[in-house]
Amino acid sequence: MPGQHNLVPAKSSNTKNQKSVSVSILKSAGIVTFFTLLSRIMGAVRDLFIANIFGAGMVTDAFIQAFTIPNVFRRLTAEGSMTLAFLPIYTEIREQKSAEEARRFASRVLGLILLGTGLICALGMMSSSQLVWLFAAGFAGDVAKFQLTSDLNRLMFPYLIMVSVVAWSMGILNAEKRFAAPAAAPIFLNLAIIGGAIGLAPWLERPIEGLGWGVLIGGLLQVLLQIPSLLKVKQPLLPKVFWSDQEIMRLLKLLGPSLFGVAVYQINIIILRNLASFLPDGQLTYYYNASRLTEFVLGVFAFAIATASFPELSLQKARTDWLKVEKTLRFSFHTTFLIVFPATAGLIGFAEPIVSILFRHGAFTWLDVQSTAITLMLFASSIPAVAAVRLLVAFFYAMQDTKGPVRASLLSMILTGGLGWWLSGIWEVAGLAMALSLGAFGQLITLIWLLHRKQLPLRKFWSLKVLARYFFAAFLTGIGVWKISQQNDWELGPASSTNWLLCMITLVSSGLVYCAIIKLTGDPYLTDVLNKFRKRFKI
Repeated sequence: MPGQHNLVPAKSSNTKNQKSVSVSILKSAGIVTFFTLLSRIMGAVRDLFIANIFGAGMVTDAFIQAFTIPNVFRRLTAEGSMTLAFLPIYTEIREQKSAEEARRFASRVLGLILLGTGLICALGMMSSSQLVWLFAAGFAGDVAKFQLTSDLNRLMFPYLIMVSVVAWSMGILNAEKRFAAPAAAPIFLNLAIIGGAIGLAPWLERPIEGLGWGVLIGGLLQVLLQIPSLLKVKQPLLPKVFWSDQEIMRLLKLLGPSLFGVAVYQINIIILRNLASFLPDGQLTYYYNASRLTEFVLGVFAFAIATASFPELSLQKARTDWLKVEKTLRFSFHTTFLIVFPATAGLIGFAEPIVSILFRHGAFTWLDVQSTAITLMLFASSIPAVAAVRLLVAFFYAMQDTKGPVRASLLSMILTGGLGWWLSGIWEVAGLAMALSLGAFGQLITLIWLLHRKQLPLRKFWSLKVLARYFFAAFLTGIGVWKISQQNDWELGPASSTNWLLCMITLVSSGLVYCAIIKLTGDPYLTDVLNKFRKRFKI
């Protein structure tokens, strides 16, 4: 019951105040979307360069697997658990004490991050071979492949420290409603990797190491980009001693379950990548390219809403304003599905043309395109679940509840790992993608059940009628783009101007058709988005 939380709902806000929150979320999400879109485009360009120069084979698989390892530790230490646990406490200190006290807390957290990631980096570099065996045991049968992966991992591991500082900056800047610099940071990583592929690789004995040096240069550029924004919010850039601070102890208590929850998710990645390492050469690259396209949609169209709503939810929870929490959740939930349902339908219905246009050149063959497209369709089916999970996990963390996401992640790990082992033996990399999708839906169902059990002073914040409207409109749109995809031969890929023209026309027209269907139903959430769009571009 509500009384169990010892919280008194704040006085009801008027419609105008709540509308301003919705506008604020849309504005922040728009900034995140814009820079994330640029970042994902550069990521796609980066992957095009890698596919064109190195193809889908041993050296590319080695780089992908080696780059995965520091990225897993990044999500485990700073970007995942630390950021989610940090922002609500930072917001609470700022609201209940002072902005100066919040900045001192942030400086102590920086000290904790630098010490922790520095130690992990040193251990990771010394234990590179053991980590490669843990992440890709299948590589052990090929001595050259295993050694190359180990060397690349050792080269790129210091990236963990730099990207952890970027994640710390993101927590502060997002809490202060500044989203541009953190969202733009990956653009510089992608540019640096492209620079490594073009400018460094030809001069190295092992050209693939040019990508590794690009990662390190990109990490440094990402850190430098955050400094002007941090100075504007008066955040000191020097770390402070942290071990005697009570708020740090409180953070660490939240961090324990949080670390376990993120660790469970990363174990899923380790399991799937390990299973993929036993598949024939090239399969890991199919998996990587398909997952990157899925992440493109999630990052641009789904995670932006969750990123923008997380500071709002944390602030409203700190003020115990449950009415605003409920309205913010309802707006964020429906707006997320308004966007991800058609994006999912588009990826599934138009998978082969999209993969062909992006990757069918150089060493990437038509067979590679077909295999990647099938994997992409299965990955794309998980998008609605992953987007909803991201939003619900942000809500749990805004309430400083880290145990719920842990339970859901644990179930997801068991489900994904078991299904991945079984299905990869039948359908290879497509089986892994299917397992990941089913695991995401299992995690979503568990989170909804746990949220229901908490008996918070909230009414239901989603409408089945609204969700059904989005689903069927997206389904009709998806059928349309699939029929169009069957009317053309896509084997020429980007070499055909007809392919480019048909692809662009299909994607734009299908989006317009979807919006028209939703608009005819008088959906208020689409109206809010369109009004923000018109105001932004003065249409």
